[in-house]
Amino acid sequence: MKRILIPIAACFLFLSASAQDKRTADNLSFVYDVFYQYCFDNREFARSGDLFMDSETINLARLAPSVGLSLDSGGGLIQSVMAGADLMRDMGKGSEYGHEFTLWYSLGLSWDDCIFTGHAGMFPRRFSVFGSESVPPRGTCRVPTVFMSDKVRVYDSNMEGLLLRFFSPRSYVEAGLDWMGMLGSHRRERFQIFTYGSLFLDGGFDLGWIATLYHFANTLEYRGVVDNVLLSPFITWTRSVGDFRYGAKLSWLQGIHQDRIRKTGLELASGALLSQDLKWRKVSVSGDVYYGTGQMPYYDDYDAGGNMYGSDLYFGCPFYKVNPASEDWKKPGFYGRAEFYWNPLVLESVDIRVGAAAHFNGAGFCGWQQKLSVVFDLDGNIWKRLKRSR
Repeated sequence: MKRILIPIAACFLFLSASAQDKRTADNLSFVYDVFYQYCFDNREFARSGDLFMDSETINLARLAPSVGLSLDSGGGLIQSVMAGADLMRDMGKGSEYGHEFTLWYSLGLSWDDCIFTGHAGMFPRRFSVFGSESVPPRGTCRVPTVFMSDKVRVYDSNMEGLLLRFFSPRSYVEAGLDWMGMLGSHRRERFQIFTYGSLFLDGGFDLGWIATLYHFANTLEYRGVVDNVLLSPFITWTRSVGDFRYGAKLSWLQGIHQDRIRKTGLELASGALLSQDLKWRKVSVSGDVYYGTGQMPYYDDYDAGGNMYGSDLYFGCPFYKVNPASEDWKKPGFYGRAEFYWNPLVLESVDIRVGAAAHFNGAGFCGWQQKLSVVFDLDGNIWKRLKRSR
């Protein structure tokens, strides 16, 4: 804990010293954020022989407080420096805790009806569409679990790198870099470049894209580079009538894969994904239906060090392998997911969700999840502060 608290204290001593100029001090304010998350996710896949995902129970709590100084330079420009910690506990593991130190700089600029924000450093993944279940401002905007599974989202809760976001009345775009590993002993150099965009058309239609480029490189002990690229153009349509809201999204998934040490050359994986969302007051139903080749061709392969690639190479839900390891990943297959959830309590800073998700493939019903989540967030995100200030 001292390794976390000492850098935070040093940061604020520096910021306080730099605020001696009266004009700067008048526009300087103390900001903070408190994020709490409880996640219960019971996964039962014995019916399919745990073929794609293991049966297990995720039961964890996370507390991620952060504090900082914000400088309002006028003209819609706000700058912040934030520092904090991410403390996570998998229940049932005794006194074992997971912890990370967070430290980031944010810049926010608003003009007319547009907002731009940038984050640099170590910051919460929930600032991005790749770390949250939805994103402003409209449409069926959730990122499909082929890009990031529920499990990865809850365990890998921070990014290290850069995130840029832009919103206008006709569009939303974000792009960033997450540096996940520096070359070291039994540690791969790896990073992911990602982007999301949506153009708002008339009649409730949106056109957009989702794309990730993941570079999975060498360790000091052994060589091996794998490229994992996933592109997804999409079109959405949304309609609201009273308390009902319906959204549908049709996406094309194009994977581009290459294992350089095995000299596979560029290998293409492709398919179509239909997503639908229906919401009525506090009750929501969503579904995804995918048909195409497996999107994780090297999932069950091994690197030069004898380690299975698995979830280190592919962050998405393993059901998108479509076919078991014993079959050719190029064989087209089907995957479906249906989820129901109820929000008994939704306030400005609190979200409680109770739900269940069922999974299907060409062989039929594979298993299901029972889920409960509690989120408390004071929304210290500069994006939220800019929106409230308008």
